[in-house]
Amino acid sequence: MLEAGGFTFLIDKELQAQTGKVKIDMTYYGFVVESENPVGGGGGCSSGCGTDSGGGCSSSGCSC
Repeated sequence: MLEAGGFTFLIDKELQAQTGKVKIDMTYYGFVVESENPVGGGGGCSSGCGTDSGGGCSSSGCSC
């Protein structure tokens, strides 16, 4: 558990061992998570929409 800027962040210990340092940054569409050691998976869409309404991602961001 890590607290920063009034937020509390949790990450699985095994996942943290794989990723190394993790950076979370705000964008216009939501947020971006980057890791020191990239791991597979993810669709490249930030969660600025709040929920996955089935719209998925497009080249201009979430289509919610």
